[in-house]
Amino acid sequence: MKKLLVLALAFMMLLSVIACSNPTTSDPTPDPGQTNAEATPAPTDAQGAEETPAAPSAVRKENLVVALQAEPQTIDPYAASHDTTFISSEAVFESLLKSVDGELVPWLATGYEQVDDLTIKFTLRDDVYFHDGNKMTADDVVFSLCYGATSNFTSTLFGAIDTENTKALDEQTVELKLKYPYAPLFEAIASHRGAILSKTAYETMGADAFGRAPVGTGPMMFKEWVSGDRIELTGFEQYWGEKPAFDNMTIRFILEASSRTVELETGGVDIAFQISPVDWSRLEENPDTKMLTGNSMGMTYLCFNNSNELYGNELIRKAIAYAINVEAVAKTAYQGQADAADGFIARSIPGYKKVGPWEYNPEKSKELLKQAGYENGLEVKFVTFQQQYYNACIEVIQSMLQEVGITCTIEMVDLATFTSMNNNGELPMTVMANSAAIPDPASALVAWPLARTISLRHNDQHIQDLLDQGERAYAMEDRIKIYGELQDYLWEKLYLLPLAYPITGYGARSNIENFDFVPTGIPDFAAITFAE
Repeated sequence: MKKLLVLALAFMMLLSVIACSNPTTSDPTPDPGQTNAEATPAPTDAQGAEETPAAPSAVRKENLVVALQAEPQTIDPYAASHDTTFISSEAVFESLLKSVDGELVPWLATGYEQVDDLTIKFTLRDDVYFHDGNKMTADDVVFSLCYGATSNFTSTLFGAIDTENTKALDEQTVELKLKYPYAPLFEAIASHRGAILSKTAYETMGADAFGRAPVGTGPMMFKEWVSGDRIELTGFEQYWGEKPAFDNMTIRFILEASSRTVELETGGVDIAFQISPVDWSRLEENPDTKMLTGNSMGMTYLCFNNSNELYGNELIRKAIAYAINVEAVAKTAYQGQADAADGFIARSIPGYKKVGPWEYNPEKSKELLKQAGYENGLEVKFVTFQQQYYNACIEVIQSMLQEVGITCTIEMVDLATFTSMNNNGELPMTVMANSAAIPDPASALVAWPLARTISLRHNDQHIQDLLDQGERAYAMEDRIKIYGELQDYLWEKLYLLPLAYPITGYGARSNIENFDFVPTGIPDFAAITFAE
């Protein structure tokens, strides 16, 4: 199946979107060969490029100040998994595609053609330059995506790429080859993890130095990193697109949540991440600040080690589940900042299907315990580490299990021990969470593949078969049917019990506009405008 791009129409659409829309990240995977946009004429060189006008805004700001809860280890998006890296690098790097108003549109690419299930041909803009003045070419794209395919941090997203056969056909054309059909690739490429790096800069500087002084194509370029204090970015004069409504960007590291709130209230920062829920109402009531909140792409769940003889028994798993009031766990443990999980995929992700929440029925729990041979009670153990919400969930569940005759002990270990026990299949039962890296059902179900199920250890080939079918079907309509069947099956087997969909958010000054909550937690800074 081959669909060519309708370039002219999409070009006009893209210009309109860039001027007045705010990106979101909840778009389904496009059908192969979906219409994309045309490039604008390229300058002859970086120095000769015409200066692009700034995005229209009632007010320009000299410096946008953002507060993070921790200092990132690197700003290389292929070498990390923490949101501090992605927030710090969001305005520095760009991708071939971008999610805008629920649609994947060309960004550094003018369009693409899906030649067959294993071949995608991208045509690149010819007016894009890196911050070091080098022009972006197909070699940079091949380098970046192949890096993503081999990095331990991103191989789950890009591992389907055939690195040996992916190549540059010419300076503006990339032939991307896959080892097997992989529908989530389009969302992966459009995400902050699909950044296009300068091949020359990376190879010249080396991995560590590049991660501390990255070279991308974004509207902001790296200026300085003051360890323990801040990262400074400045506007890129040769940027190909519309420039942001601010000239510089400072990313401050403020470890205490209360201090981030105070800095936001007093105007010391414009945007603050990881605001404590106890401060949300205060910021919402303050006319100078606002909170942007919503469900993340994550889910907290009760994890059974299904290779354990006790939890490998479906009767026991369901007896425990019927004893748990999921609604109460979500609201109590998360202090009202979570919804009861009613499925295996976050609601913001295509393919979500409501199958729950699991029924709270203590009498049914006792009945199943009797069927399993534990009429006189059962002793179970949680193993966990110091994590506020996981620990709160376990404590609430402990009291609920006691009501049906299940005595529950809690063993607290350090994170290194917990990780080792998890990897070795030694955890009996615990509470944990996962979050989709991209808004795609395959990413949301990252805990389920047999090759990665170190926690669940379900050893159920039917699950793997459905996962494979879902990843390899390119039409989202077909994928949703497959994932719907899978979620019904997971609900029947109950290898884990979904508990909560956490509500997350970040705070901003009230004069910041065109800045909305996104489930990824990585907003588009360049789209920001300022009210008078």
